[in-house]
Amino acid sequence: MVQATLRLESQWPASPAFGWALAPLEVSVLLSDDEAVQALNAQYRGKDKPTNILSFAMEEEADDAMPMPIMAGEPRLLGDLILAYQTVQREAAEQDKPFDQHLTHLLVHGTLHLLGYDHERSEDEAQQQEAREIAILAQLGLPNPYL
Repeated sequence: MVQATLRLESQWPASPAFGWALAPLEVSVLLSDDEAVQALNAQYRGKDKPTNILSFAMEEEADDAMPMPIMAGEPRLLGDLILAYQTVQREAAEQDKPFDQHLTHLLVHGTLHLLGYDHERSEDEAQQQEAREIAILAQLGLPNPYL
């Protein structure tokens, strides 16, 4: 397993087109194996199979929720992203995509989940999330992953 904490600051594309203000963000990323991700997927989502990425937000969405206080100059802790290496590798090969591009797409996808996007809530929200992913990846110089 490989674990890293990413501070998404100047290297994350800042653009009002993304629809959210950019502040320093911190995301914990764990590159794990299919077996561990399958266990987490079963425990937290009731799906007993591996998936490419799981997102665990630090703050749950709620109408009356107070955001976590942030110390001046400190990043906002978004949450954790856990990727299943074998699944990501297999998907990249099946889709004839470079591994690093597929991995980057999944990191963007998961980060948007941590920011509150959820493509499983509605078709409209799925389209919004997909459009955001495409825009972010384009700013990173990567192609549309859905083509």
